[in-house]
Amino acid sequence: MARPPSFREIEAFAAVMQAGTATGAALMLSTTQPSISRRLAELQNATDLRLFELTHGRLRPTAEGRLLYGAVRRHLLGLEKIAAVAALLRKAGAGTLRIGCTPTLGVGLLPALIDRCLSRFPDARFDVRTLGTPQLAEHLRQELVDLVLTTGTLDPAEFRPRVVARSRVVCVMPKGHALSHARRIRPTLLQGMRVMTLSDSEPSTLLLRKLCKDADPDRQFVVETNSSITICALVAAGNGVGLVNPYVASTFASQLVVRPFEPAIEIAVEMAMPEQTAPSMLARHFVATLTEYVTALRRS
Repeated sequence: MARPPSFREIEAFAAVMQAGTATGAALMLSTTQPSISRRLAELQNATDLRLFELTHGRLRPTAEGRLLYGAVRRHLLGLEKIAAVAALLRKAGAGTLRIGCTPTLGVGLLPALIDRCLSRFPDARFDVRTLGTPQLAEHLRQELVDLVLTTGTLDPAEFRPRVVARSRVVCVMPKGHALSHARRIRPTLLQGMRVMTLSDSEPSTLLLRKLCKDADPDRQFVVETNSSITICALVAAGNGVGLVNPYVASTFASQLVVRPFEPAIEIAVEMAMPEQTAPSMLARHFVATLTEYVTALRRS
């Protein structure tokens, strides 16, 4: 009674069709001639078909054998296409990585990371979306992104955020500013200065106001914005000093003077991925590159 042929039987059959002999097929498959002959016999029994005739030491395919080989070739071509796609995924890192991040990280952290990833996966593609943390959470919820990076806070009850980097707020000021001689900026040095801050909902701003308890907020904290990028632009134009994260400060380093701020105000970078889908090769490499990069930043 006919049964479905096994892959090894089909493999031996295709090799014999290409080589013309069982010995040649054995060399192709790195096996022995008796093993090839046994698999051919099993295939003929499985299909209940006579596939070859032995003529002058060569296996001559029958009409049924040629028709079967046509079907086998189409099957093998399909497998070759699968192998080619797998090779492409290995090379390109699963195609496109969709990253959602806050604008600050999109300017200050992401460019160097993507450059490093592209050096390994030159055929990879990146889809970067810069949004506020609430919008990033919604994109993550709908699986519109593969990975989210934010200096905000993601709900641990809904996601599994992981802190991938910790840094400290720095003070930025225009070149030639009166405070540019100071090695570190303390709250007392900011007295009488116009300070650009993030919105009052930001933990770093709340802590800064507590540290500057002797300040006149109506006269000192004259500009409030939701973007550290905007703070840097305002400071570069001479509007005062600002406190921002070091990632965006480094981007504007040629236009500004950057100094450490004490006491330290910590900023954490959180990362999260969709819970329902395992990360791609490119996503895993990106995370590894991110870890290496922020570790190097801490040591520098």
